[in-house]
Amino acid sequence: MRKLIFFLGLSLQITAYAQSFTLPVIESLAIQNYPLIKQSDLLNKTAQLSVENIQRALYPQITINGQASYQTDVTSIQIPIPGFSPSALSKDQYRATVDVQQNIYDGGINKTMTQIVQAGNKVALLKNEVNIYQLKERVTQLYCSILYTQSVIGQIELINTDLSQALSKVETLHKNGLVFNNNVLQIKAQILKNQQKLTEVIASKKIVLDALGLLTNTTFQLSTPFEMPNTILAADNQPEYERPEFRLFDAQKNNIQSQLALVDAKNNPKISAFLQTGYGRPALNMLKNDFALFGIGGIRLQWSLGNFYTAKREKTILQNQTLLVQNEKETYSLNYRIELQKYLDEIEKLNSLIVADKELIELRNQIKNTSLVQLNNGVITANDYLNEVNEYDQAKQLLIQHQTQVVQSKLQYHLTKGKSN
Repeated sequence: MRKLIFFLGLSLQITAYAQSFTLPVIESLAIQNYPLIKQSDLLNKTAQLSVENIQRALYPQITINGQASYQTDVTSIQIPIPGFSPSALSKDQYRATVDVQQNIYDGGINKTMTQIVQAGNKVALLKNEVNIYQLKERVTQLYCSILYTQSVIGQIELINTDLSQALSKVETLHKNGLVFNNNVLQIKAQILKNQQKLTEVIASKKIVLDALGLLTNTTFQLSTPFEMPNTILAADNQPEYERPEFRLFDAQKNNIQSQLALVDAKNNPKISAFLQTGYGRPALNMLKNDFALFGIGGIRLQWSLGNFYTAKREKTILQNQTLLVQNEKETYSLNYRIELQKYLDEIEKLNSLIVADKELIELRNQIKNTSLVQLNNGVITANDYLNEVNEYDQAKQLLIQHQTQVVQSKLQYHLTKGKSN
């Protein structure tokens, strides 16, 4: 039973290590682990609470007041009126009231303030989205670095396999007295040199894996396979921009437009209904010096003209801010088009180099194989053979580099366009 559990655990561990990863999966893990992603929920909740508070202004506003006062003199009637003798008012007076006010028309302030909060929240959310795109670009760079080191490691191992086979043959020739021992030593030295290079590349891959592991909160093994993305550069003639930066500029302008609307709303008249009820001495009848209930209600019109003094300047400031945002958008748009064209030119150049690389590799492979036959026949030395092996290896390394670069350029092109990889 213990053996069964051990082998099951081992198989699960091997399966976990053997799991392959794709770029979309890595991007998703990085985004989920990115601390900034948590701000989206907080921003939405904060905006919702702010809107609810603004909407509360539409509810009846209730104020409770209490007052007790003493005054040195009170109103009195000194003219004698036959048959009428008003009682003197007390100099100590008391009043408790409940005031209720209900907005009927606030000039559009409530609606405009709601729009400003929503527009500001959209700007904040889009800023987060811009940061997430920068995270995607960083993940793409790390992912492509892993693909490159992964391919280089495979190439070094293939070369070492060829060298090991050549060493076996040369050792046999040396035993038979057909070649000098120096030929054996040179191949052994080259194998050790390649092993050093392999150690360096593995160390470089580990550095990148650790960085990617921190971004994604995932532990990667050196043997973890990463799949090559299927990067098809399709023709795209759509004029609209998909990068979040463009939507951010538009959101910033919408936010300014909402603030412009608020300037107008402040200058509009306000209409409200009011009701005051209370208990005190004196009440509304100033000639009666007794405690009594009282009430008053009506419609109130308020129109503050002070805002007209500054409205024009406030609008000019906001309009200038709109022009600044538009200028930033045009600048970004220019750099955006330059960046896209740069990647397209880079992709075209790399594709041409890859075609030449493959032709060169085919030639170098033939030369290498011929050199091995010549080495076995004693026509050339091991040093001559190793030179051809190195030339073939460099050609292969260059192909790997160009293939990785063209994949990265295509991925960067898609990201710059605002598309998912």
